[in-house]
Amino acid sequence: MPKTQKQRNLEKLTCIPAGSLVDVEITTPTDSKRVKTEFIGLMNDQYIIINYPSAKRLANGSDFIKDGVMVVIRAVLEAGGGQVIAFRQQINALASHPHRLIFLDFPQQVQLYSLRSEARIPTLFPANLVIAEQKLAGLIKDISLTGVQFDINSNEDLSAFKGQSGQITLSKREFNGTVCSVRKRAGGFMLGVQLDTSEDEMKAFMKEHLIDLSVLDN
Repeated sequence: MPKTQKQRNLEKLTCIPAGSLVDVEITTPTDSKRVKTEFIGLMNDQYIIINYPSAKRLANGSDFIKDGVMVVIRAVLEAGGGQVIAFRQQINALASHPHRLIFLDFPQQVQLYSLRSEARIPTLFPANLVIAEQKLAGLIKDISLTGVQFDINSNEDLSAFKGQSGQITLSKREFNGTVCSVRKRAGGFMLGVQLDTSEDEMKAFMKEHLIDLSVLDN
């Protein structure tokens, strides 16, 4: 029987060891603030519990942490070779006794990606490429500020697509781009697509999908 989205999310979340350090990005309509704190654990598959940041870590940001505020949680999974787990959720409640804790509801989606120094970040985003009046379904295997690697299973020779323009639909967003490379693999092809968009637009897209932009600064 196929696993539900909640079960898949739970499997990912259980990879975060209790007591490990997590990065909390507090987002507001005008600004964002990042702070480190400890991951406490999961409760009845309903709540995620993290430690309330210490005064030293939080500095003057205590006013940001309150019920209903949206946060992005990121944690490095050392057991997974440095993979990063990330999710977005509102603060459900704050506890003050016997210890200050933050309760979050279970997220609808949990992202998992590799942390590495290269400018390209591995992903597994489903996508469609429309090119030469053909619609191709595949996966975005990695993404950067300038383009993507589009992976497709196909027995046809797609080498003629090199240099052609097309449109990629990714998470309901459409990007124009040009195929700058075509590499054959077993059972399909990898297409390098340079996107016709600004770095600011790509950064906004990555942030929407919980990708830590500091990875690109290394």
